[in-house]
Parts: sequence; structure tokens; C-alpha cells
Amino acid sequence: PAPHEEELEPAGSHYGDMGKLFRQPFLPQTMTVLVYGLAWGLVNWGFIALLPSFLQDAGFGEGASSFLLFLSALIAIPGTILVAYAYGMWSSRKSMVVYAGATALCLIGFAVLNPNTPDTSKVLIVALCSLLFVASGGVIAMLSPYTAEVYPTRLRGTGSGLSAGSSKLGGLAGAVGLVTGAFGVATGILTSSLIVAVPMGLAAAVIAIKGMETRGRRLEDIAEVAPAPEGTSEVASGSGGRA
Repeated sequence: PAPHEEELEPAGSHYGDMGKLFRQPFLPQTMTVLVYGLAWGLVNWGFIALLPSFLQDAGFGEGASSFLLFLSALIAIPGTILVAYAYGMWSSRKSMVVYAGATALCLIGFAVLNPNTPDTSKVLIVALCSLLFVASGGVIAMLSPYTAEVYPTRLRGTGSGLSAGSSKLGGLAGAVGLVTGAFGVATGILTSSLIVAVPMGLAAAVIAIKGMETRGRRLEDIAEVAPAPEGTSEVASGSGGRA
């Protein structure tokens, strides 16, 4: 055999790699990724997708509600720059906690503000929608790089696929009404905003407790925190890492 052949880990099956994600030492990372992705899917497809209907029901009118959402999204664009800065220059874990927590607070804000109240300020609605777009956009923007950083090389692709699948599963639950879709249409913005705030708040708590800090650490250093299972050898992933 070649001199380094025995050092290489034999290629495993996709299902085998998936199973490893749900066993130690990778289980904490997997739980954080799953909860974070599911929560975002519920917010994006179970609440934000229904915002036009909610605002119309509150008496804003079809044209007015669409314009409010467009204006909110436009205002939110500069705020997305903060996502990259916070994640890369401040702290990956703390940034994910802050954006998830901010998303949950925005959802609670809709319940407190209650657009169904006749004298609700449109300025406040625009501000709240803008904050929600920035916060929820930051959640999904940080999930992909975080997932790629917390798994070792041999599991990085499987972990990224699991991350993408979790957000789609949360979106499916929200869109078909298992949590907020048809139920949200029937009950209105107050109940729906509070329902989706719960998993997003949980996601913030899980990241705060179990999340892994990746800023300023090489991928090899992160992999050492969650070493390869006994009997295998992890191949270095190059110079890797972020400054």
C-alpha cells in the first residue's frame, strides 16, 4: 500500500454519515443546526409569507399592505450588511443568538402592537417589518457558514444538507398549516406571531447554551473540539479557518 493510504478514512455511505451527526461528539452541533433551521423556516414561510394577508385583514388594503412590505424590505437592505460584519468580526455564536432573539422579539412586537387596532401607526408597522426582515434574513444568512464550520471535513457536506433540509422542513410545516399556515389565516396575526416566536426564542437559547464559537479559529482547531470517532483519522482541511 502507499505510505499514506492507511491514514485515509474509508469513504462511508451517505446514510452512515447522517447517522454520525446524531451521535456524540456531533450531536450538540446537529441539534443547534436543526432547531435554528426549523425555526427560521416557520418564521419565513409560516409568518412572513402571510404578512400581506394579515395586514389586509387589519384594514390596510391590498395595495397598502404590498407597499408597506416593499418599503420595509427596501429599508432593511442596508441592515443586512451588519450580518456579515457581526458574524465575521465580532462573534459567530453571539451574532446568531442576537439575530434569533431579535427575530423572536419582533414577532412578539406584532402581538403587542396589534395592527388590527384602528389607530396603529403605519410608521411603526414599517419599522417592525423592516426589523423582522433584517433579523430573520440574518438568521438564514449565518446558518450556512456556521454549519460548514462546526463539522469536520468528512461530514461537512452531509451537515450542510441537513441544515438546508431543516429550514425546508420548517417552511413546509408553516406553509401547509401544521403550525401557522391555515391556522394562522383562521386566527390572525396575534396568535401566529406568538406561535412562531416560541421556536425562534428556543433557537436563540440553544445556540447560546450549546453553540460553538468559530470566529478566529481554524477549521482544524474546531475539529479538535469534536474529535473523529475512535478508529478513524481526520484528514486536514487545508489552511482553513477565518481570521
